[in-house]
Amino acid sequence: MRRSSDTLREGQVLIADVVVVGAGPIGIVAALELADAGHRVLLAESGGDRRDPRADALGDSASQDSYHVAKHLAVQRGVGGTSALWGGRCLPFDPIDFEARPAVPEDLWPVSYDEIAPYFGRTCDWLACGKPVFNAKELPELAGKDMIPGLVDGEVRTTDLERWSLPTRFGALYGKRLDAHPRIDLVTNLTCTEIVQDEAGAVDHLVLKTLGGVTVTARAEAYILAAGGLECTRLLMASRARSPNGIGGASGHLGRWYMAHVEAKVAEMHLSTPPDQTIYSHELDADGVYVRRRFTFSRERQQREPIPNGATWFVNPPLADHRHGSGILSGVYLTLISPIGGKLLAEGIRRAGTKAVRPTSVRAHVRNIVRDLIPAAKFAVTFTYERFLRRGRKAPGFFVHSASNVHPLHYHGEHRPHWESHVALSSEVDVLGMPRLDVRLVFDQEDVASVARALDLIDRHVRDAGVGHVEYLHDALDAAVREYLEGTTGYHQTGTTRMSRTPEKGVVDRDLRVWGAPNLFVSSTSVLPTSSQANPTFTGVAFALRLTDMLDRRLCEGSLGAREASAA
Repeated sequence: MRRSSDTLREGQVLIADVVVVGAGPIGIVAALELADAGHRVLLAESGGDRRDPRADALGDSASQDSYHVAKHLAVQRGVGGTSALWGGRCLPFDPIDFEARPAVPEDLWPVSYDEIAPYFGRTCDWLACGKPVFNAKELPELAGKDMIPGLVDGEVRTTDLERWSLPTRFGALYGKRLDAHPRIDLVTNLTCTEIVQDEAGAVDHLVLKTLGGVTVTARAEAYILAAGGLECTRLLMASRARSPNGIGGASGHLGRWYMAHVEAKVAEMHLSTPPDQTIYSHELDADGVYVRRRFTFSRERQQREPIPNGATWFVNPPLADHRHGSGILSGVYLTLISPIGGKLLAEGIRRAGTKAVRPTSVRAHVRNIVRDLIPAAKFAVTFTYERFLRRGRKAPGFFVHSASNVHPLHYHGEHRPHWESHVALSSEVDVLGMPRLDVRLVFDQEDVASVARALDLIDRHVRDAGVGHVEYLHDALDAAVREYLEGTTGYHQTGTTRMSRTPEKGVVDRDLRVWGAPNLFVSSTSVLPTSSQANPTFTGVAFALRLTDMLDRRLCEGSLGAREASAA
């Protein structure tokens, strides 16, 4: 059932088998999986059914670097969490991400790809993104087509796919199941502010507060933190009754290794093949799921030289630059900068899509629309239906055809782990008394240079095939990459509670259990030791499924505490 924290009284004790903190995608999956298995679950969510600026303000940083996007653009509190903001792109981390390699020479992962891959099918079900197939060669309906005629896979590949969900809004899609489930107590507008341990290190209870000033306690056999990448980290750091470094902070790794992604739009591809045969847009698989091909790099190449895992795909010319001459692009741009633009897209996506790299002119955009009036009008009708009105799957985006076969490129790559990239508690507190975070994302010269290294490999591949070449749009490429990163990173929050083989190397173990806290688990993208080329939601949900399977077994056996007692 669902209830607001208004129903709670001061000092009340909430009892469950498992407490899940945070009702975003990972928290909802964990709660429903455990409840379906027969366990009583308390699901505590800091926000409500609708976006509340007061709740979102709890996560504001005290300070942050210039690269990090404003927190209210990257995350949202409420039932469904940040799934209310995302575009729906779904793909798992790659096998290479779990290996030591020249770009990330330390063997960081305590879990192998083969251990997590069996959960991809269930993850696809939860995310509503079709079957767990991520290469066009494995789909008969796509296998006979090349992304670019005559360009075959080698050390650069063009058959790897990303999938797109409905896009799934977890609050809307799973809200009725949460409300109706007899073993789920979903309490909204309730924020966990402290984890209290007993003398042995096990969690005794959680302290939770409402914005109205009510404080309650939650007790359970097991506790799962699923409050988001940085919020899980902040909660562990702020729970300092037994240690000034917080829970899981004895090794010094808590809050360190903060990773996002290295992104840039600094080049375009010129193809000499027939323009009508270029696959530059989304495709549909046999189940009607949208997929997109990308330029990626083989495992062999990444094992041979220090190139981080990255992906590159075709995009439209910048919407704001009226020189594209497209009435369709100008129409979209003017719509998005109008008062209704914020209602059509999440604000972070809208800002990124309308960012101007040079002065632009509304009048020039209007001229583009007038010159291209009939195609622009047809597009407006068709895309409005496919994106906003059609039942079921919505079009994840659009692409305009390039008669010249020139396509801008978007690079999205791995951000290597750096000790200096971190978050720390500040002296500033929020209205509930929790310390706010100071946030510092670090991109070193190797991160920046990885963009040109990847694009050079792609250029060589298409040149060798005789199908085209890559041209850079800037003379000072590294400066252009850093300029692109300014204020656009931090949507994908990984690394700050990294999993590890030993307590000295991280914050949680291979089962996502906090080292030294036998009944406390972190189910968050923050546990991932590397950042991949993929956004982390899919892999985060897969790890949540692995965790709930383990917890179900342990709770049924009554061995959760016994196992740890024997290991202590």
